[in-house]
Amino acid sequence: MCCKNWLRTPIGDLNTQSVQEIWNGPVARDIRRSIHDGSFEYCSRERCPFLQTATGPVKPVDRLSDPDLQAAAARRLTELPYGPREIDCAYDRSCNLTCPSCRTKLIVETENEKKILELQGKLEREALADAHYLGITGSGDPFGSPYFRRWLQTMRRADMPKLRLINLQTNAMLWTPALWKTIPEDVRALIKGADISIDAASPGTYAVNRRGGDFHKLLRNLEFVSALRRDGPLRWVVISMVVQENNFAEMPAFVELGRRLGFDVVYFSQLTDWGTYGEGEYERRAIHRPQHPRHAELLAVLDDPLFASPLVQLGNLTAARRRQAVP
Repeated sequence: MCCKNWLRTPIGDLNTQSVQEIWNGPVARDIRRSIHDGSFEYCSRERCPFLQTATGPVKPVDRLSDPDLQAAAARRLTELPYGPREIDCAYDRSCNLTCPSCRTKLIVETENEKKILELQGKLEREALADAHYLGITGSGDPFGSPYFRRWLQTMRRADMPKLRLINLQTNAMLWTPALWKTIPEDVRALIKGADISIDAASPGTYAVNRRGGDFHKLLRNLEFVSALRRDGPLRWVVISMVVQENNFAEMPAFVELGRRLGFDVVYFSQLTDWGTYGEGEYERRAIHRPQHPRHAELLAVLDDPLFASPLVQLGNLTAARRRQAVP
């Protein structure tokens, strides 16, 4: 359905239910009802960038282009006759970095290997047949996870007959030419999108916000990714920054980094408290909050015409820039 940060209500449990039981279960049907009636009552308008900007999956009915979605909207369907079209895999927190906004220690989910592989097997058997999009991963790193990395290296195109796109959500620290070659060529051809989280535009800030990473190595890997965007198979690359007190001044330089590398989007978002900070630390970092003592400085940065560029997406910071634009 959606990220739990934007949609708090779970629609089921893949550990105990089938994909079909969850996909057309009572909660999923009621969430679809709330979309049909325009209330979006289950969604967080404060945090969802799509609701704030009416972009991406949030759009008027007359702008729908997918025939199945057109039919679902016209008939106000809450039970769908097809399986999930988009699957985002976020069931493994394994990662090679220990970013303080996300975790307090290095996580490699070896103790949960059995559960992770069972979930992956269920997706392969029950969810991939109708899938057009596969995202890996919103919970860790696809290359830093031994399970996601192995899955990419052993995928079979025949098991995903309708798949059009694999999107990698990664810190890119391990995205090297050598690792890229270990993925089967027909699977590499499906990897057309990438979201790369960076959170800095300088080595010092990167060392703090992307704990365990090396900014100079990252830049080398980004040059490789830039070549994949230029020559294929990548068609869409996003670099992102979670804006906070120690990096907001680097936002313009971050835009220039994305422009120099020929990427498609430079994305900014609010800092979220995932329970990893000590007492008072989130409040000190969360410069997007109006009560932060340096919030006016953030608004001054956002006033730069650079942030009106089509390259830039301000996500759930959009409302802050709109407030700044009001006389």
